[in-house]
Amino acid sequence: MSRVLTINRNARKRTAGASLNCSVFSMRKSVRTKQTVSQNCRGSVNFSPKSVMIVLIFLAFIFGSFYLYQVNDLATKGYEIRDIENEIKKLKADNEKNKIQEVELKSMHNIEKAAQDLNLVSSKGSTYINLKGPVAMK
Repeated sequence: MSRVLTINRNARKRTAGASLNCSVFSMRKSVRTKQTVSQNCRGSVNFSPKSVMIVLIFLAFIFGSFYLYQVNDLATKGYEIRDIENEIKKLKADNEKNKIQEVELKSMHNIEKAAQDLNLVSSKGSTYINLKGPVAMK
């Protein structure tokens, strides 16, 4: 019994660095293993269905984990944004209260009351000096 493996020997390199185009046409009474075929056809890769399934399951796990991370991160940032928006509303209300308090403190009534409490004397007259010539001003 002869064992014959027919390989496309007309395959040539298409471009520099390209792998050989090895395709198996027939195998008569062959006991050769896949390794022997792979060794003859350099550049070809054989994937078993089991390894493809493992890779697909691994990729599904990775993408699923990434999706859960993104959803969780988005929800967390939503809560942070809501807290910051509430803080902004509170600060705006405090700002309005401070503006009202500023206007009240700048009112003439409060200034006169503070002057009386500090025993300040009001000025009776003002004297102005007129200078002739250049004068430096601050």
